[in-house]
Amino acid sequence: MRTLIVLACICALAYAREEFVVDDTSNFEYDRNVNSESNNNSNEEGSTVSQTLNERRQGRYRALPREHNEKPIPKEAISQICREKNERYPVPGSCDRYVECLNGTAEEKQCPDGLRYNPNVRFNVYPCQYPVDVPCLERSALQPAQPTDDCPHQFGYFKIGDARNCSGFRNCAHGVGFDFVCPEGLAFSSSTYRCEWPDEVEDCDAEAFLGFRCPEVPESKELGPPAGYRTYRSSTDCQIYFICINGKPRRLSCGGYAGFDELTGSCVAADEIPACPEELRLNAARSRDAEKERQTVQNAYEKFKSDRRLFNYSPTTLQPLFGDIEIGSNPEQD
Repeated sequence: MRTLIVLACICALAYAREEFVVDDTSNFEYDRNVNSESNNNSNEEGSTVSQTLNERRQGRYRALPREHNEKPIPKEAISQICREKNERYPVPGSCDRYVECLNGTAEEKQCPDGLRYNPNVRFNVYPCQYPVDVPCLERSALQPAQPTDDCPHQFGYFKIGDARNCSGFRNCAHGVGFDFVCPEGLAFSSSTYRCEWPDEVEDCDAEAFLGFRCPEVPESKELGPPAGYRTYRSSTDCQIYFICINGKPRRLSCGGYAGFDELTGSCVAADEIPACPEELRLNAARSRDAEKERQTVQNAYEKFKSDRRLFNYSPTTLQPLFGDIEIGSNPEQD
């Protein structure tokens, strides 16, 4: 019986190996061609052979051959570009054109207006991406813009407003614009496509945008500029405060029923700050009282829970574990 099991395992392994070889013949065909060329050119200098092999193995990260540098690419030359059955190659000098080889058939393609061709993505990933994700470098040529009433390009993110109003931006898809606003206190950056601190956005006037100018801090001749950052509470909202970094403000908020205390440089309950409005202070006091009551109930619950010998209870009801038995009696004697 043991012999039959061993024979069955050997047959299964042999069959699986044969299937692997048959199914993956195409995957090894390229390596066999490279090895064959290496053997045929064994008399050449080692450096030349190594360079040739490295160029063949570069795959998608290599640009088109030099003979295809002219634009546009002749149709008869496109069919000779494919070095692998499924691959893409950037058109030299262009940041949005590329040649795609699908099952060995080459076709020149162009990304939609506003997107760039990224040669560093895998073949199963859409290669046209936003400019912030694709460094064009020497591939500077682009197709003419196709603006609409909403958008300067068919695709992309674009700032709306001026240096004093930096939070708005527009997402364009197929020439249709959708407007968004950054979270309070942040500005849209056209260079990163993200909402950043306004002092880090080149075309945003942080002081005009936030409505606050950092006061000048006198420097000591002996000690130099003061260490750390300065914080200032807003004159119109006790929950808002500004932190000054390199002389530029950033807006922050305490939130909830808290206000900013300039003495401690932290957020505290609003009823402790006279500058806060009366309604906010009342809500802060109610919130504190409710929290105290909740904590009292929680402490009582934990106290009862610790003595499991006497009580079996839920948070809403208390039931004695031994019914009507008096504490200290022996139920077995009864």
